[in-house]
Amino acid sequence: MARKRRVIAALALVALCAPGTFLRSDTGWKQPDDLALVRVEGESETVVPEWQVAGVWRFRGKGLLFGGFSALVTLPDNRLMAFSDRGARFVFEEPGTGNPEREVARQPLGERSGGVVDDIEAATREPGTGTYWLAFEQIHAIHRYSADHALTGTRSLDGRALGWSGNSGAEAFTRLADGRFAILPEGGRTGLIFAEDPVEANGHETFAYEPPVGGHGATDMAQLPDGRVLLLLRNVDVAGGIPPFESKIAIGPAPEGGTEQRWAPAITLDLAGVIPRENYEGIAVREEEDGRVAVWLIADDNLSMLQRTLVAKLILDPVALEE
Repeated sequence: MARKRRVIAALALVALCAPGTFLRSDTGWKQPDDLALVRVEGESETVVPEWQVAGVWRFRGKGLLFGGFSALVTLPDNRLMAFSDRGARFVFEEPGTGNPEREVARQPLGERSGGVVDDIEAATREPGTGTYWLAFEQIHAIHRYSADHALTGTRSLDGRALGWSGNSGAEAFTRLADGRFAILPEGGRTGLIFAEDPVEANGHETFAYEPPVGGHGATDMAQLPDGRVLLLLRNVDVAGGIPPFESKIAIGPAPEGGTEQRWAPAITLDLAGVIPRENYEGIAVREEEDGRVAVWLIADDNLSMLQRTLVAKLILDPVALEE
């Protein structure tokens, strides 16, 4: 009986933090004119000398236009751009710069299916032109946008043929420096490689993915300046408390399609005890002047009052990590 009560309590905890659980007050589609940013943690060392924490901040805002951020990319002038699973776009100055400039808007989308949430789960950007691509769950599609956010093309992916359910699909997505695009589905073991812009490409190759740790699903990926790829991972861990998530970062060479070699990145940093527990779903990188790399993370709060929209800045020394 005691075991049954523990199981019920665990399931209730997960339900409270599950996507689609609307517990936060005032959930209208109004502009969040009350956005606030507070620093929740400062600089600190980690147990991995090549990684440091530069800071963690919390954004607060009311309404469906704010929160639920699942994708993150860097922009020029020390800005970041996040996208939500409610079809919103959030452009903001990197926390710590002292510039409060921010923009929240509905993302222009293609045809919407009745009742389907505009679930943006991943994003990637081409720095030279500013063109960016968004990957969607449920409708299993990729949309391409110009630098001024105009929709310039779409591609539908055959979720059934790929083995993707409605509530899974492209979760981690990045444009590689050589012009290829890599996609990993939520909880899947087979990734996709497009040789060029996925909206224009004739087809794709696949690659086998070997998770570096059991129970953790990929939530986002980003390529470092040296060509290696960082993979953000998340697990539901009800025993750890609220919110019931644990996260890790893995690293590996860029995946290759059409080969028998498995892509097997290795864990480089366990975020437990390093930054606050949250549902981290977005990762983006920016090279610093000293050659180190700023690694930015954003958390999806699921619009739950038990969770927070956190933005964390980690610093990686990629040269030392090779030694």
